[in-house]
Amino acid sequence: MTTTASTKAKKPPSSPAPAKKPATPPPHALKRWLTTSSSSVGKHPLHVMTEQAGVRTAVLDDVRAVVRTHYVSPDIAAQRVADLGAPATAKILRELLPKTKAARSGDFGEVLATEIAEQTLGFIVPVRRLRWKDGRNMALRGDDIIGIRVDANGKLVGLLKGESKSYARLTNAVIEKAAEALDRDRGRPGRHAVLFIATRLRETGRDEDAALAAQLEGAVVAGFSGSAVEQFLFALTGIDPNTLLANHLTSASKKRRPRHAVGVQIADHGDFLKLLFGGL
Repeated sequence: MTTTASTKAKKPPSSPAPAKKPATPPPHALKRWLTTSSSSVGKHPLHVMTEQAGVRTAVLDDVRAVVRTHYVSPDIAAQRVADLGAPATAKILRELLPKTKAARSGDFGEVLATEIAEQTLGFIVPVRRLRWKDGRNMALRGDDIIGIRVDANGKLVGLLKGESKSYARLTNAVIEKAAEALDRDRGRPGRHAVLFIATRLRETGRDEDAALAAQLEGAVVAGFSGSAVEQFLFALTGIDPNTLLANHLTSASKKRRPRHAVGVQIADHGDFLKLLFGGL
């Protein structure tokens, strides 16, 4: 009797599942909130930003999260949550926040200017100055923004000196006051402001920060000779700032240093600040 063994076709080895791509982080909150119209006046760039229609509610909590990092570093916030719990950590943050309309306006202007210097102008702002305020309603002195630009090897190749203004109604007088601050020190960053940044960098204990601090200190010692310095005039306002800023850049056409002008229009300027800080 002959028997026939049944044979089953062997399945080819299964292919390994494709590796999952890491999730792409969402765009920065400001890029989801504001739309930008960019132009130039001679060699000076001009950016005017307005709220995108219908997105404020969706992005407001993310904007608040950005604001919180300007008052308390995420590392310190996490330590406080671990030590004290979330409710106490939130209460401590509220003790740091400004209460007056003017202080809130100025602080939020500086927050936006800092983020825009990084997200739009391409500089790094290594220190969030609001963490070093010595009074919740006190304005900080010195340059509002010190930005840096480094190459792929970590070499310092550029500096940014910025001045921030925030008023419901922007005027020529306000812009001229900011321009006077930018022109101070021959248009270069204040030495004390740059040394403040360098000291904060050294305090991190990281080698790369110490190396950058040494370059900033060297630039101060050299009087910024050979340093490429750009300037940044920022305005947060309730009115359309385009004409005022364009006229200013036209009058600054003979300035040797590039001057970035950025205006952010929030039509309900005062009400928005109340809404923003009320939820922090």
